[in-house]
Amino acid sequence: MLRNITRFKGFAKGSIGGFLKPTLSRVQLTRCYNYGNGPSYRRFNNGDYSQKSSFKSLLLDKSSRKYLALLFGGCSLFYFTHLDKAPVSDRSRFIWVSRPLELTIGNYTYKSIWRQTQQAILPPQHPLSIKIENIFMKIVEAAYKDPSVDNSLLDGIKWEIHVVNDPTASPNAFVLPGGKVFIFSSILPICANDDGIATVLAHEFAHQLARHTAENLSKAPIYSLLGLVLYTVTGAHVINNILLDGFLRMPASRQMETEADYVGLMIMSRACFQPQESIKVWERMANFEKQINRGDVVNMEFLSTHPASTRRIENMTKWLPKANEIYERSDCSSMGNYYKSFFSM
Repeated sequence: MLRNITRFKGFAKGSIGGFLKPTLSRVQLTRCYNYGNGPSYRRFNNGDYSQKSSFKSLLLDKSSRKYLALLFGGCSLFYFTHLDKAPVSDRSRFIWVSRPLELTIGNYTYKSIWRQTQQAILPPQHPLSIKIENIFMKIVEAAYKDPSVDNSLLDGIKWEIHVVNDPTASPNAFVLPGGKVFIFSSILPICANDDGIATVLAHEFAHQLARHTAENLSKAPIYSLLGLVLYTVTGAHVINNILLDGFLRMPASRQMETEADYVGLMIMSRACFQPQESIKVWERMANFEKQINRGDVVNMEFLSTHPASTRRIENMTKWLPKANEIYERSDCSSMGNYYKSFFSM
């Protein structure tokens, strides 16, 4: 989803700077205190050296090392047999969550978001709803034409467009697993035109095409396991969370956001939308961020789940030659005027 956009807590995330992301639950280990003189359970690293060294002792024990090696080997085999290639970008990623489970979670999330926004959703017959649906379906059709896309991920999906008419809401847009599309009217001034709307929708569509929801869900147990391992060493949840967020969760999130930017740009170009407009969208987003922060924007990208708008502008500029090449190969120059007149109706 877009940057600086409020996401649905619990799972979804869309916004043009933030996309559906499942909320990872933190494992809480309860401290147990001894109020008497009898024996009691002690948490790790509470002053008992034997507890502090338990993990080290486990590594030094020969029989334990054998089981740890088997566990590590089994986990490695599971990991490498569940590597998958992302469409368009061709990035390798770890996904074990099945497509049916992904769709089930998407449907559950949709029901929750629908309850929150249904009063503000424009009817399907509204001119704005029709316009946005036409733009989005053109993006879907372009994805079918991309040879790197697994069309089975798109087959059978009933796409539903929901325009949330709430000018006071944060600029936002997202696509849920299963084809439910939400776009808030507050983001339309940043989009400015059809090509800008296509930039936002293609980005959100790319998140689902690349199965970023399933990727996030697949990584959640790994993060939890690493958190437990770190806890045996540090005994501090705060430090563990800082390490996991700073070195794993947030960089992974920024990587997926960048991938969605790239995939979305290539697909919108294939759909005959002007690729250079994507740069203008992020320039307007950067200006919007300055306005809501009263002109003071501190670029602390390493603390964010999304790349800075300036970074995205740099990336779009770097990718623009390839996007223009796809645009020209799609015979957009001859069809451009027709599509512009059609979608402006």
